Amino acid sequence: MTSNTTDAKQSTPAASRLILTGPDRSRVDIYRYGAHVTSWIDRTGREQFFLSPLAGYSNGVSIRGGIPVVFPQFAMNGPLPKHGLLRTRVWDVTHQDTSSAIFRITDDDATRKLWPYRFLAELHVTLSDTLTVALHVTNTGDSPFTFTSALHNYFHVDDVSAAAVEGLTGCAYRDKVIDGPAIIDTARAVHIDGETDRVYIDGPREVHITNVAGDRALHIAASGFGDWVVWNPGPELTKQLADMEPEGYRRMLCVEAALVRAPQTLAPGTTWVGTQQLRT
Repeated sequence: MTSNTTDAKQSTPAASRLILTGPDRSRVDIYRYGAHVTSWIDRTGREQFFLSPLAGYSNGVSIRGGIPVVFPQFAMNGPLPKHGLLRTRVWDVTHQDTSSAIFRITDDDATRKLWPYRFLAELHVTLSDTLTVALHVTNTGDSPFTFTSALHNYFHVDDVSAAAVEGLTGCAYRDKVIDGPAIIDTARAVHIDGETDRVYIDGPREVHITNVAGDRALHIAASGFGDWVVWNPGPELTKQLADMEPEGYRRMLCVEAALVRAPQTLAPGTTWVGTQQLRT
């Protein structure tokens, strides 16, 4: 069994890691830092996530690869740090058994200086014949708040130029690379040819990546999240990323369950849940 999970930096609490095991040879690695899933070896023994060998695990830097948790701000669409507050913080573990775990984090003085709201976030990770990841957000304060979110999946591909994302035909998307108006995608599949950064609006509940990890398909189903993001930095942007090898973009493709177009408003005492289910 092989994994691209880096075992370095295990001496710090932030880098402490949980390992879940499922049917056959399946396995998931999750760090407390960011409640960050970094590896999913499926029942065939294949690694399905990309993890940069240059990824950092502490000091306010998100782990490059796996599933960063984005909340309460997607990308730079607001005044907060990129992708919000949670992916560079250490979460508590409130439950763990052989095949499931729950991570928990709440607001504190540091988060309230940046975003003046009280919240409870939980990430539920369950490994069976599928990998299910669910983000639960509860408003624990006295006033409503509005947020965006995503599960920023980095999938491993043998060659991104041979990969395709299917299921988005007919959907409108905004191309962040050219920063133009919404476009209707009429292609049968999304192919990567250089830097790609698209937000698909009100997409289907399931999409598929083909030619993943050896000419196979990976299926991503989502609920709670209304949008999809397809991202690859391409060769030029990769040169600007200190935690990516120059050719790293060739081995990764981000297809993200996201809540971007219509931010969610959460009343005091209520909970929102966004779930994705991954299967090969």
